[in-house]
Amino acid sequence: MVRTSLIVAALVAASSPLAAQESWVWSSDRPDGLTPAGVRGARTLNEGEVQIQYQWVQRNYQGVWEHEDSLALAATLARFEVAPLSLSDRRHSLEIGLGLTEDVTLRARGEFALMEREQLRRDETYYITSVNALGDVYVDLTYNVVRQGPYRMDVNVGGVVPIGKSATYAVSPYSQPLEEEATSYDMRPGAGSFGAFGSVSFDAQNEFGSVGAQFKMLSYVNENSRGFSLGDRYEANGWASYAFNDSFSAWAGARWEKWGNIDGGDEFLATVPMRDPMNDGVFLGGSRASMPMGVNFIVPEGPPIAGHRISFEALYALHHDYDGPQIGLDWGINVAYTAGLQGISGSGSTHAAFRFGSAGAYLGGSAGKLGVSSGSGYTPNSLFDVN
Repeated sequence: MVRTSLIVAALVAASSPLAAQESWVWSSDRPDGLTPAGVRGARTLNEGEVQIQYQWVQRNYQGVWEHEDSLALAATLARFEVAPLSLSDRRHSLEIGLGLTEDVTLRARGEFALMEREQLRRDETYYITSVNALGDVYVDLTYNVVRQGPYRMDVNVGGVVPIGKSATYAVSPYSQPLEEEATSYDMRPGAGSFGAFGSVSFDAQNEFGSVGAQFKMLSYVNENSRGFSLGDRYEANGWASYAFNDSFSAWAGARWEKWGNIDGGDEFLATVPMRDPMNDGVFLGGSRASMPMGVNFIVPEGPPIAGHRISFEALYALHHDYDGPQIGLDWGINVAYTAGLQGISGSGSTHAAFRFGSAGAYLGGSAGKLGVSSGSGYTPNSLFDVN
């Protein structure tokens, strides 16, 4: 009840932009005009603008949940040979965007995952599994449908290119000495299947701040080489942001996620479904409500990085509803650093310049300059890493 009250209070306190004046013109050059770090594909860039974003994403999972309740460790070990204790899923993400026109933006994103999972066997053997591997590549187009006064609406469509690892391997107490076996579904950063996704985003803004919402879905279209396909995913986001000045804003919001069960099954995990709760894809669907909040910062004029953007998001799980036993999200963070280059055509001249960020200084010349790992090992009886 306390967690739910916090998110309601934060949204009510920050919701003044809902009364956006018709005379106001929506602007992305304000910090409240930036989307939360965890929301993607909700904005178009200016024509000719190139934007580069690095993002650090971390999700921490704790304990096993079933339906709306957490399971005691003893109850988990009574049903399964292994009980997941915690999972740290960290992603390095790099995204490049290009404004093809004033209304259409092309983006491509890739990521690298570092995952670490603690677990306990029924015989009280404790061990850690680590995975360092590439994730999938996402390519999409964002189209601005409405841009009228203080309001805008954008539609995003894209696809998933399955270059990430849909099967990872590790040494465990169950494998032969110094040999590896397939890990559970939650330790695989890639889908192994082509996918299609889309979203629609709405925004309103006035002199105090902005509010926004996004609805999106992702569906995988084929079975991967391991014999399974991840379930469809749906996500809804809403946020309200208050601009303290031209550089700094704070926001709070709500996030709802739903995902389907895995279709088919990994050929190895299908032989040991009761070893680990994350081995049986039939019960890995569910939904979750979370409370994200954060800040956006635009570097003011003066420094060489003027106009660059820094965004921070903290995420806290409020409610779980899982189809079957699975490891539950506890908290997460997103940190994003964004820099942009925009081509400018001079009046009556072919001279070109580039602008850093959205509030940066202009640099003359025909070109501008933008200044802007994996390992494994094995320690017997304690650490089991993926090569």
